Amino acid sequence: MKALRSVLVALAVLAGALVGAAPASAATALVYATFKGDAAADEELWLYQSTNGGTSYSVLADTNFRGPTGVLRDPSILKYNGRYYIAYTVQSWTTSSTYFNIASSTNLTTWTNIASVASGIASTKYTWAPEFYVEGSSVKLIVSVAASTCSNCFRPYVYTAQNTALTSWSGPAQMWGLGTNHIDTFVVKSGSTWHAFTKNETTKYIEHWTTTANLTEGWVNRGTLWASGYEGPSLVRLDDGRYRIYVDKYTNGGIWTATSSDLNTWTGLSAVTCAGCRHGTATAK
Repeated sequence: MKALRSVLVALAVLAGALVGAAPASAATALVYATFKGDAAADEELWLYQSTNGGTSYSVLADTNFRGPTGVLRDPSILKYNGRYYIAYTVQSWTTSSTYFNIASSTNLTTWTNIASVASGIASTKYTWAPEFYVEGSSVKLIVSVAASTCSNCFRPYVYTAQNTALTSWSGPAQMWGLGTNHIDTFVVKSGSTWHAFTKNETTKYIEHWTTTANLTEGWVNRGTLWASGYEGPSLVRLDDGRYRIYVDKYTNGGIWTATSSDLNTWTGLSAVTCAGCRHGTATAK
């Protein structure tokens, strides 16, 4: 009888342990929006999907969508109010562009251009890499703009949606303090701190900047990340709470990734399996 009681107690303890154990977190299912390169045939929207938290991707759709100019680069993807949106660069990096475009889709395969937004900056030469940023009910885009009146003078500007259809936008508001000649600026907010990840176009390093004032003021440089030769940083939040960053190793191709739990300390970079992928962004599917 004593032996039987011991067995029953052991089984009860084991059952309690199993009931109290937290299930493993499912890998975040992601969609990655990108283009493939500088050749005319590659400057269109490609969509990839991942079921393992974003370390490898397979093709979801070659949409053949290029927008009104026939050129689509640097797409930023947003899932919002039951639709998908992309904001994108409308010319190659060697061709002047004074505006950026926005398109929408309900199914990720058929896209319709819904807005063209002028830079609003005098003597604009380039308007590059619009990146979505959402805070509360406000949808914004952070865009890299350079004027023809100076060299090495890219600056990030914030444009704010004026309606929920994302067809009307404000004029530009400069991100003061975030130094001259920065491109591909991507922002996330954690607690009361805004974090910007941006490429210094002079040094070719990805830099980390923060502010506790607001999106357009008080930015302070917190240092460089990894080696030079990367651009197009974008971040996505995973199911387990970590952040995953993607960067485009434009020097010899390929997307690379690292993770962080606090946006300040990052793992080393590792290559992402995503054939042909370039500068783009990910969102939960």
